[in-house]
Amino acid sequence: MLIPVLQELKAQGCRISVLGLTTATEPLRATGFEPIGFRHLLTSDDECARRHGIRLAEEMHADGKSVPLEETIAYLGLSYADLEERIGTENAKQLYRVQGRRAFLPLNPIRRLFDQLKPDALLTTNSPRAELASVKVAQERGIPAISMVSLFGLQIADIIADRVCIPFEATIPQLTARGVDPRTLVITGHPSFDCAADVLHQESVGIEWRIRKSIKNDTPLALYAMQPGIDDQSTLVEASLLQAIKQNPQLRIAVRKHPNHRDADAQKVIDQLGSAALNASDDSLGTVLHACDVLVTHHSTVGIKAALIGKQVAFFNLENDISVYGLPLHEYDWASFSTTVDAGARALASIKREPLELQQKRGSQIRQTWNCDGRSHYRIAETVLQSLNAPAKNDAA
Repeated sequence: MLIPVLQELKAQGCRISVLGLTTATEPLRATGFEPIGFRHLLTSDDECARRHGIRLAEEMHADGKSVPLEETIAYLGLSYADLEERIGTENAKQLYRVQGRRAFLPLNPIRRLFDQLKPDALLTTNSPRAELASVKVAQERGIPAISMVSLFGLQIADIIADRVCIPFEATIPQLTARGVDPRTLVITGHPSFDCAADVLHQESVGIEWRIRKSIKNDTPLALYAMQPGIDDQSTLVEASLLQAIKQNPQLRIAVRKHPNHRDADAQKVIDQLGSAALNASDDSLGTVLHACDVLVTHHSTVGIKAALIGKQVAFFNLENDISVYGLPLHEYDWASFSTTVDAGARALASIKREPLELQQKRGSQIRQTWNCDGRSHYRIAETVLQSLNAPAKNDAA
């Protein structure tokens, strides 16, 4: 979401500093930015935070992945120490036991970052934890805050920025119903939707992948895009997949882990699903999206990317109808959403192979409906510059 906007702001003469946490580090470096991490905020006085970080990292750090152990320790430790300072040692212990990282709102580490950088404006997403903390600190200091709405983040965190960039008009009722001032909303489009162009026109690699995996041309294939941190909904999806295999023995399941998952997490799902499942974690997203017939997930813009290239999508959500996210589903027939195992299994078991022409037509219709014109990053950058009331040529952000 952010990288195309950061590149545009840089091209317009802005000085950019980026707090790139956990898995964001490598993509930022690959595009020419040198991200700051929580490890850069640690000082010699943070011994308590370091001890917390070492303890918590033992539970969740994935060796060999893109997040250095030092960053994991700093992120978890500083966030936990901040939680203790805000609500007390015992309350912090109880809240973390129930909520895990969702309990974090690392205000003090973000204040430390603002002291170092002295920014003129903040651009972030509406995610919880560090992102929400950064908006709160910006407001404390009278700095304009611009938030990009993550499509599936509408129900995750408070949306309190001065300007809120949203993907399309259908998002407005969902936000205003939550008390967001409609005067703060700017319809800009969504860079993640524009990025769907990255995986367009890769039909041939999808066909080749199916051949390599010995999946027949008429065999329906579901791609399960795993998402971390929402165990109940993952259980719903996986139980539905298992039931769907029983209802339709021809169905195959490709399992793709999230970057925050360990290899063992994906293997556990594959073992549960049995011979119908295979691992797609090491293949490119474009390849496996084109290979599949339906993308199965919850709370993920990977599902949107699949829809934008014309694939069928099955969203699973325990708590709400998927329409709470402002998705204009009524404009075309491409997705299903399920809140029970029986409903999910029926939807997945009925999936059939579709002609390529039908998928291409559906994808073209959706991209046109959502104004995927490749310019959303420019509109968001202009919103940032306007919030500063300064010409684009000035060093501003």
